[in-house]
Amino acid sequence: MPYKECNLLVMLKCIGTLILYGSCLSACNDVNGDSSSSTRTGPEFAREVVELAVPVNVKPNDINDYREFVLPPYSNTRIRLVNYTQNADQAVGYALVQLHAFEYNVTLSYNSTPVDGGYLSGQNVGLLMYGDGDLYALNLNPLQPVWVSLVLMLYNTSAPIPGGCNLEFPVEISPVLNLTLTPQIIIVDTPAASVARPFQGSPNGCGKARLQYESYYYTMPMHDFSQKAYFNAIRQLISYANAKSNGRQNTLHAPLLPNRHKYGRINGRGMVFVTAVVDPVHRGYALYVPTHTYSCKPFINPSECYGMNIPLRMMAVILAIIAVVEVVTGWLPLIVKAPVMIACLNMLGTIEALNYLDKPLSDEWIAIFLAAGGLVGLLMGVLIALYVPVAARILCSFLTGYLICLTVFGISTGNFYNLRNVSWFVALGGVVIGSILSITIPIILITRSVIFGTIFIFYAINTVFGARLDYPLRHSIRRLYVDNYERVYSDPAVDVNDFAALGTFGFAMVVALFLRSRYQSDEVQSDYTRIILPCQGTLANGDDEDRIERSTVIAADDTAAYQRFVNEQPVITRWTNGDDDVFESPESNSRFFRMLRRSARR
Repeated sequence: MPYKECNLLVMLKCIGTLILYGSCLSACNDVNGDSSSSTRTGPEFAREVVELAVPVNVKPNDINDYREFVLPPYSNTRIRLVNYTQNADQAVGYALVQLHAFEYNVTLSYNSTPVDGGYLSGQNVGLLMYGDGDLYALNLNPLQPVWVSLVLMLYNTSAPIPGGCNLEFPVEISPVLNLTLTPQIIIVDTPAASVARPFQGSPNGCGKARLQYESYYYTMPMHDFSQKAYFNAIRQLISYANAKSNGRQNTLHAPLLPNRHKYGRINGRGMVFVTAVVDPVHRGYALYVPTHTYSCKPFINPSECYGMNIPLRMMAVILAIIAVVEVVTGWLPLIVKAPVMIACLNMLGTIEALNYLDKPLSDEWIAIFLAAGGLVGLLMGVLIALYVPVAARILCSFLTGYLICLTVFGISTGNFYNLRNVSWFVALGGVVIGSILSITIPIILITRSVIFGTIFIFYAINTVFGARLDYPLRHSIRRLYVDNYERVYSDPAVDVNDFAALGTFGFAMVVALFLRSRYQSDEVQSDYTRIILPCQGTLANGDDEDRIERSTVIAADDTAAYQRFVNEQPVITRWTNGDDDVFESPESNSRFFRMLRRSARR
């Protein structure tokens, strides 16, 4: 009896289940029938299939398939790897499938639906495969199609596995790089790799294998943010041969962090990075998925990439005009120029002194120390200008020499601060150049007014053009607040903007000096005097007027006077200093007679 009751209950449950199932089917048909007139609650995935075929002639450790296509909005595209078993045979250790997206993030997954530990998201992602199978490329942006490139890399059996000892990403083997963009530098972290599968074991466990990491980078063209430039830059580093021929290697890293590399930001440019892991014991190598970043936000704030800071540029233009006027007329007195120049020199000395602390400082402390150094320099400049004006001019020349050396070092190699005692070399070069300027430059019309104005013209024109000629100066300041800045790889990346700024600076200086040679104010005339060396001796009596003797550059009025004197008749040019207040013929005559008097005295 109990047995029959149980059978009856089972039959009733089955009948109820069939009724509910039929109701669900009817409801689903009604929904499908009305779908054309109603809005769907969820997006529809595009089930397209993209095949990656392993070629018959496999190219080990290189690109074996490459294609570009568009992922539709909110789509799920199947990527099918075929012919792996047929053509790869025993020569291939694994396949690395890379997906690179332009501007937007995408997801590459082992499953059609993302599952924890089975997918990676970003602009540059990749997953390993050991045979024929499927991966899924998901564009989770509901409105934006994304242009992507799909790359198949095949590595041989001795190649180490990039990211095989990963502890940072959710997928067990994550052959991707972790890039961090800070306001000052770019940090590229590489997950630890493992040796190839045939060599894995206790002697070659994670952290024990003797693997070497090489970091390469490629700099994109200036202000080129197109998708063509993006995919081309990635292809420049996607294989080991390409990375060594097209990229530049960064050999700097922290002593205890061989997997971390730091780079200086290059405003207005994109950069691509890749890490190669080399197994010197088993003679194998492999590359991680290249990663990419811009040093600005070209798709959100384009003006930032072009340095379009209008107020700053207007201030630079005004400063350049004032500096040009100073070069031409020399209207600022030494009591103004000396404190400013010596304050700048003292601030540079403060920066070098603080760098010997060998630890980063907060922005507040840096501002306090620099302000204190500048204030002390101002006071010293006032005292020196009042009591030792010659020393003020010499110190101004030393500052110019220091900035010249700093700029030359920075343009030739962006990484000059990793050289031992480089600060002393720059300071010594500044002293040498400053001494040369102090002795020789007054003879060719470039004196303290020109030195003072030239510095401001140089940096003002750099700001107007958005160039990087001031990079070495900023490079020296960043050492104060960026930890281990001597380990940051900095590329000078001189481009057309820098050459345009240099050309404009040279043209402005030629014009300013040409006008200066024609401007005959008392201040300029005093700048034209030759410097008196200690071994030169004293002047003879009656030769005081030699102190205002002009330089080898002939003024415009003298040129016209000489021409008339040769072709026509002497032209009166100036009053003499005699008691009879008579006119004198061109200045060459008086110089000739003074030379005769000197010869007679001897």
